[in-house]
Amino acid sequence: MDEFCSEEVLKYFAPDGQMARIIPGYKYRQEQVHLAAGIATAFQNREFLVSEVGTGVGKTYAYLIPAVLWTRFEKEKIVISTKTKALQQQIIENDLPDIKNVLGFDFKFAEAKGRENYLCWNKYINILGGKKRLDAEEQEFMETILTWAERTRTGDKKELEISSKVMQKWDIVAADRKSCRKEMCKYHDKCFRLKMLKNLQKADVIVVNHALLLSDILVDNSILPEYHYLIVDEAHTFDRESFDKLSTCFAYKDMMEVLLFLHRKGKTYQRGYLQYLRSTYKSLSILLEETGTLVDREMQLLDELYSLLSNYSGHDREYNFAVIIDSRSLETPWWEKIVDVYLDWQENTNLLINKLTAIFKETGEEDEESELSIVIMSLQTLSDAAFQILEEDINNAGKIAWIEYEKNRAVAVSSSSIHAGEMLSSSLYQKLDSMVMVSATLAIEEKFEHFIEKCGLAPLANDGRLNTLLEKSPFAYEKQAILYTVEDMPDPSSPLFTEQVAGLLPGIFSSAGSHSMVLFTSKKQLREVSKYIRPWCEKNGIKLLVQYEDGEFGFLLDEYAGSNKAVLMGVETFWEGIDLKGELLECVVIVKLPFRSPSDPFCCAGDKYYKMLKKNSFRHFMLPDAAVRFKQGIGRLIRSEEDRGAVIVLDTRLEKKVYGSVFKNSIPITNITCLKKGELSRELQKYFASCP
Repeated sequence: MDEFCSEEVLKYFAPDGQMARIIPGYKYRQEQVHLAAGIATAFQNREFLVSEVGTGVGKTYAYLIPAVLWTRFEKEKIVISTKTKALQQQIIENDLPDIKNVLGFDFKFAEAKGRENYLCWNKYINILGGKKRLDAEEQEFMETILTWAERTRTGDKKELEISSKVMQKWDIVAADRKSCRKEMCKYHDKCFRLKMLKNLQKADVIVVNHALLLSDILVDNSILPEYHYLIVDEAHTFDRESFDKLSTCFAYKDMMEVLLFLHRKGKTYQRGYLQYLRSTYKSLSILLEETGTLVDREMQLLDELYSLLSNYSGHDREYNFAVIIDSRSLETPWWEKIVDVYLDWQENTNLLINKLTAIFKETGEEDEESELSIVIMSLQTLSDAAFQILEEDINNAGKIAWIEYEKNRAVAVSSSSIHAGEMLSSSLYQKLDSMVMVSATLAIEEKFEHFIEKCGLAPLANDGRLNTLLEKSPFAYEKQAILYTVEDMPDPSSPLFTEQVAGLLPGIFSSAGSHSMVLFTSKKQLREVSKYIRPWCEKNGIKLLVQYEDGEFGFLLDEYAGSNKAVLMGVETFWEGIDLKGELLECVVIVKLPFRSPSDPFCCAGDKYYKMLKKNSFRHFMLPDAAVRFKQGIGRLIRSEEDRGAVIVLDTRLEKKVYGSVFKNSIPITNITCLKKGELSRELQKYFASCP
């Protein structure tokens, strides 16, 4: 074809087209054709498209074909953003090479990743030169990567095939913003991250993850080349990713890292960069001594500040959590103490920056200038972040601030907009000619209003530039799946609920095939249930794999897939992105409807935003948010035409609450049966016996 047009795009998807000839196992799907046509039209008309396409439609190929053809004939770059690095890698290593074979012409594509994925040659050489002391584990890591480091052409850590334990030391050689010398680096020509950025300039299609796409907004689009066409895959996570990535954070660890680089003082020793300068520049001894005193004072005030912040939680939790700083908190004596210490710390920080700037001017050597400029910039950035959170955002009605805790110790204070959509609109959408947002779970009861509102797309809809498209899954859910609800379970808030969940699971595992998954919303409940049922699983030859207890995400999935009988139990990440076909997943148990914790900063932001609009935050935020996550959990079960299975929901609110219909009307499973606990095992056995 000589120019881009929808009809020519769709020829590739025909039953006898190039896709069918080139892609093994390709099946013509009308839903896929409709999506490809919608995307082609959006590009041609410079419009925005929001689309939900059910599992099995083949959305990746549906957007890649029109995207690549558009870049060829319009000479425009297209950015494709996915949720995770794993999905990003799949597109780069599998899907785009497939599309190149289908289209029959060459085009350039590149993967954009954060700098922490790349080896920093300056750090690496400094370690080899003995400029950094290594502990035993760091020494083992360096010995493991030596051959790779000398041979790699990309410097990308994904090339390393080493254990996750050894990989934990990657940070000692990883590129990072704080230590980067930029053009002043001796190894500027060897910089792997710079090579990646140059490849992006040459690429027609750039594949990123949401985190990097949003980071590019924060740094005034200095990472990605200029682009006007964007495809956001797994778009159901985009508002949450935006809330997190566009937030401001002041972390104890980040500040202390800079201070310890400058000055470490023990009973019998002094170490750090100031000590090195003291031995090199004898004439600056008084100035350096004064600076060292300020660093000591800075550490003391920082510890005092975070000690006060730690006293606020009033909780005793093993896992990480967050606590919102609300208007009532600001009127307490506790907050008055924090303000006093914070102001002292901020004043001391300014004095420290001034002293370091004076040293910077006195030292003329390039290396010292580079090191000191990085330190000064880091301190100023941290000071600015603390100022924005604790002096500006804390009293801003459009912002929300919170304290982050790890094992009951405050580790950071953060703030974010209560509606990330406003920043997305001004910093992203307005710079685009066209954007496609696609996912298997965007609509609530077949309507997109919730997604459009939360992602800041309403102005585009009002201007007539936003279209929506809903394509259901081609799978025969009425034949392939059943959903059971249990009517006589205690309410999830009851102290008896966890015990009865644990008591019911063994019967489910015995009756529901060889592989089951149990999805929780609470880490505490997950731990309690796993403790109860683990002995039973061991006795009955079932491999129990529990998140946070039996290994990392990837390891758990590998162990699960490789076992004859296995149960996988988890929270959060296990609700989505897991693709287990056939007998690898025959039963999904949803313990509770996935409402977010009211203390989650993202949840509090949504609550505050809708209250400010004088709207019911439960109906407009909590409920649709939970319904989307519920759809994701349900979506783990049926992944192909051959799959069969059952979903069991142990939360009686699905049947007893009026809002339960929102959950049921938003999922593809229509065969729903309500029964009693005593009937569940028998019904499961009958169902699986009837499956072909």
